[in-house]
Amino acid sequence: MVTCSRCGETKPGLIQQPLAGEVGRLVFEHTCQDCWAEWFEQSVGVINHYGLNPAIQSDRLQLYEVMKEFLAIT
Repeated sequence: MVTCSRCGETKPGLIQQPLAGEVGRLVFEHTCQDCWAEWFEQSVGVINHYGLNPAIQSDRLQLYEVMKEFLAIT
């Protein structure tokens, strides 16, 4: 169980870190499964809107910043 930083509710957390490194740890510790699912759907629109290629480090970092804002994590 995790108290989600986005919705503020205590809900089931993620089963494992969804991303590597510090960003993945923050998401894992502060995001519920429901909000992560919402972000996962939203991320496609963000990638398309900004024309991001997650394989490129600078694009991935930009995507992570939008994700952290969406999930209310720092």
